[in-house]
Amino acid sequence: MKDLAQADTTDEFDKPLGGLTGGARVLLERTHMEAAVAEVRFVPGRDELPEASAVAVWNALGKDRLPIFERHAVSTVNLTVTPNGADQTTQAQHGWVLASNDRRTVVTLLPSMVVVQTAAYARYSTSLGDPLRVALRTFAEATGASVVQRLGLRYINRLQDAAASSPAFWRDHVRPAFAGPLVGETGGLVEALHQQVQFKLDESAAARVQSGVFREQGVDERYSFLVDLDVFREQALDFDETLVADMTRQLNRTALALFTQVLSEKYWAELVPVAVGVDS
Repeated sequence: MKDLAQADTTDEFDKPLGGLTGGARVLLERTHMEAAVAEVRFVPGRDELPEASAVAVWNALGKDRLPIFERHAVSTVNLTVTPNGADQTTQAQHGWVLASNDRRTVVTLLPSMVVVQTAAYARYSTSLGDPLRVALRTFAEATGASVVQRLGLRYINRLQDAAASSPAFWRDHVRPAFAGPLVGETGGLVEALHQQVQFKLDESAAARVQSGVFREQGVDERYSFLVDLDVFREQALDFDETLVADMTRQLNRTALALFTQVLSEKYWAELVPVAVGVDS
């Protein structure tokens, strides 16, 4: 999880939501991030995104950086349960995917959604913030989308350590609230652990943290610790490029604050956080 707190200004949006304690901007020399995702949803208006709209975004982001351009479809199943029974409907959206040659960075464009995802995360501003801002500006201009319904950031971290030969290793590396039964009398019997916590940050913002221990595939007696952070705001608002960028940056600062609440102070230090300046 690298430079999760990087931003270009210091203002009210630089403070984490929920009254969480904000930390300094840092780069982690030991990073364990599997994927970082930024998502903005608009009010649905159609089922298919015109090719011309997707090409406009493609041009703005740079065809040389994202040379793959292909169709993409998503189906959503909606289930409504009433006293008279259940009613199921399926909604399909057709859009486009822009991707780097190795597909480690992908931009998904749907009629009501823009998603930037990367497995090559370096820092928030360059890996998510800047590409998202360019994509949203061009998407809104090309489609006329004007009302945002949801902003979200997700960071999936898989903490690994060569010394983690049993789940009990993580007992002293994460805080008791997230270590769960690892710190109890049955801690030595735990083979796997999964827990999910949802936090209410304010009237429209929330965070979901999934964490736990699992055995690494293909490695005997090696256990990883998952920290999956999903921070989001569900609120209808007029699309304003600067406001959306600021709100998303605040979600990013909130994600860092939550990440530090999961790890013990000792293990956080072992990730080697290096303070960086605003403009670095």
